[in-house]
Amino acid sequence: MSFDTIDLLSGNIFQITWDLGRRCNYDCSYCPAHRHDNFSPHASLDDLKSNTDFLFEYIDTYMQYRNNKLASISFTGGEPTVNPNFIPFVKYLNDEYYKKYSHKWDANIGLTTNGAMSEKMAEAVIDNIQHVTVSYHTESDDKLRQQVKDRIKQFRDAEIKYPKDFRMNVNVMFHAQQFDECKDLCKWLDTLGCKYVPRVIGEEPDSKATFAHEYTPDQLDYIKNYWKYKNAKLNDEEEVSKVLSAAGEKKNEATKVLGSSIGRPCCGMREMCLSSAGGESRKSTFVNMREFKGWHCSVNWFFLHLEQQTDQVFHHQTCQARFDGTRGPIGKISEGKKIIADLKEKLSMNKMPTIVCPKQTCSCGLCAPKSKFKDSYVDTLKNHFNVEILDV
Repeated sequence: MSFDTIDLLSGNIFQITWDLGRRCNYDCSYCPAHRHDNFSPHASLDDLKSNTDFLFEYIDTYMQYRNNKLASISFTGGEPTVNPNFIPFVKYLNDEYYKKYSHKWDANIGLTTNGAMSEKMAEAVIDNIQHVTVSYHTESDDKLRQQVKDRIKQFRDAEIKYPKDFRMNVNVMFHAQQFDECKDLCKWLDTLGCKYVPRVIGEEPDSKATFAHEYTPDQLDYIKNYWKYKNAKLNDEEEVSKVLSAAGEKKNEATKVLGSSIGRPCCGMREMCLSSAGGESRKSTFVNMREFKGWHCSVNWFFLHLEQQTDQVFHHQTCQARFDGTRGPIGKISEGKKIIADLKEKLSMNKMPTIVCPKQTCSCGLCAPKSKFKDSYVDTLKNHFNVEILDV
């Protein structure tokens, strides 16, 4: 179906990602240098603590207007767990939240990790973090891949034991040359009952050749049919049999194509509603469209990204959209008081700007409510916050 509006149906939370630094114990060929290295200094505990006041006040400011009062603070990198200050800082963050803000809004702590950690570190993660996303990469030796599988099993056991306090999902990075291994991993995850997302590598159409993998039609069919099946179950159980029948169809085309050509899932498998001005609507966790340039988008109401190493704040990690139609940081973490003051002034005067997408393609952030038309955009956002503060 064609659509002009996306609304978020599940997982309606304020999502903060905090990149603690580029240092990583992996060196994946498809991960650019600005995302990882093996030499960047670890952020000190004092430096991390000094940024929490800005983070909490920023969240608190938005929460005064949001209908859903839940935030998720998730750490990424690099690999966060290689920083020896990581667990002590998470404990500090939890303590500060419960002392100052737990009576105003709910929050949970998350972690995106490659899973290459010790059993002891995994125990500390389970004790202090509520949600873990393990990104499984095949570009490592057998011993390291087995270590990651052991941690996945350890996290899954904790999820079963503490269903209200700990959750895990796995991003399976489908390497084009190790595609069958990734498929086997998914079968193993099914036996464990794990939630997982099959992901193509290099989702941006303009990605460098070393980052964007090229897939055969059969490989893309595997990914497409996975999401067709998921979406069929969301809308109509009778559609499942049709999808499974179509899964066996073959294409004669032998040319490899970029994975970005098939669209994109929501990272967290959140349910969205795709609708059109004509009234047609459909639930989905996968969107077969990537280009929203010029659309009105609420990404600032659902996301925030902190770059510890570069001292930068963004509305979103990948789209980096700003109110003025450009892309880039909205300020420095160390100068957070300026960001907060500007935000509070806009909200108090009912002059909160609307982001108009400046980017050619959408990646993470796809699930943020958005519309091609301003009226539809405002109507959609009535489900999520007080739209009277918008400058429309």
